[in-house]
Amino acid sequence: MRRFFQLCGILILAFVLFSISAVGIPHMMPAHVPPTIAPPPTTAPVITGNEGPDHAIIQYGIPDVLKHNNDPFHAYIRFPQGGNPTDDVILDWAQTLYNNSLNELNSIQNDHPRAVGELNVHFDSYLIDNRYAGILESGDFSFAFTEERIPSEEIIKAFNIDLSRNVFLESSDILDFSQFEDISEVIRERMVAEHPDSAIYLDFIDETWLSKLVIGPQGIIVIIERTSQLLPDFFPTLTVMLPYEDLGSTLLIRSQPPLAAPPATTPPAQTSPPGTDDPDDPDDPDDTTSDVPPQGSIDPSGLMIALTFDDGPGVYTNDFLDLFEKYGIRATFCTIGNLVNTQSEALARAVSMGSEVIGHSWDHKNLAKLNAEDVRRQLVDTRDAIATATRADAVPKFRPPYGAVSDTMREVAADLGMSIIYWTVDPEDWNTKDSEEVYNNVMTSVHLKDGAIILSHEIYKSTLEAYRRIIPELLSRGYQFVTVSELLEHLHGELTPGQVYPHIS
Repeated sequence: MRRFFQLCGILILAFVLFSISAVGIPHMMPAHVPPTIAPPPTTAPVITGNEGPDHAIIQYGIPDVLKHNNDPFHAYIRFPQGGNPTDDVILDWAQTLYNNSLNELNSIQNDHPRAVGELNVHFDSYLIDNRYAGILESGDFSFAFTEERIPSEEIIKAFNIDLSRNVFLESSDILDFSQFEDISEVIRERMVAEHPDSAIYLDFIDETWLSKLVIGPQGIIVIIERTSQLLPDFFPTLTVMLPYEDLGSTLLIRSQPPLAAPPATTPPAQTSPPGTDDPDDPDDPDDTTSDVPPQGSIDPSGLMIALTFDDGPGVYTNDFLDLFEKYGIRATFCTIGNLVNTQSEALARAVSMGSEVIGHSWDHKNLAKLNAEDVRRQLVDTRDAIATATRADAVPKFRPPYGAVSDTMREVAADLGMSIIYWTVDPEDWNTKDSEEVYNNVMTSVHLKDGAIILSHEIYKSTLEAYRRIIPELLSRGYQFVTVSELLEHLHGELTPGQVYPHIS
């Protein structure tokens, strides 16, 4: 029996020594070697914190758009311009992204000539203490074939600007990496609080977790990309906010009042575009009283025209409304859903003045490339956001981005009781951004033409300047400016849900 216990002891000791040699002694493990990731659960965890419509937050910069409207490449890149030297860097980034995506599509077309691509990118921006701007660009680039779609390539880009010096800040300018152990504890605590399903994967956090930071209103926003391999593949891209008060001495950017102060409830002065109308400026062309009487009811025997403005609302929306109010006219705003909250009062004002607001998708995706569920979500979320902002019943119409229409879209629109709105005149203001060209293109196209629907964009100052000339001139020629609904109902009577107006082949 004694020999039996001795043998057991030898076997146990041998097992322990073998285990240590195989996996190493825990406290001797090198500090920067990540632990083995546990295999994913049978069912992927439910990731919290990314549910519901994602409204844009724009506290810094004037939104600008780089876009391309025609097959095989559709592009919509929204980015801020703040009127300072850093603008060129952000514009160059947008242009490079556009060019690289187009080149990638051209390469794919060598093997798949019918391939089409779509680039869709938006931004949130934050202004903190009128000193720092944080910008997060996010979106995707995807390809589609006749019966096949390649999964999206995620686009994530962070910019941080010290506005007092007009310089970009790196992550190491924002947080003191020499105190990384303290920073990692804040990351771990906030990740567990905001994304509980990530808790078992947070034993190892290193400086790569801080490669993408955004200075936010309440703290530093850390972006953990899905493709970064910091978390298992079944996690999407996540964000976690590190409160300023929790970062203590690890925070390198400081100002008075403390950075943790809540953001302003109204847009700060920096977000106003240069040259915006001043109501007390005697040289402002909109300050004079027009000799043209306001328009009221529609004369069915007269010439009618409908102005439509896409891609807003934006910083010029109220300037357009001032212009419309001056001449007593109405128009139709085709609004992007995730921007509604940035100018909700302007949209409510538009409706109160007799203009109408319809949807232009939630985030300017090509609806013709989406399945029925995604099309429905885009239309319904936008419709509901507009109804809430305008405090009025939703108009049962929408304009599809790029003018792209599919059978699936028609079916969903019909089910929702919505008609699809096209146009008859496109002055390409988005392409030229030149007020003289926009003026000439409109005036040439609508000369004595009844029932024209003009496509323009309210986000460009050049377009606003063009319409300051166009509206009084067309009024003097006898045109009536009406909404799309008024024009189409005059021409067609009751519209059919799911149909495109004016009719296209």
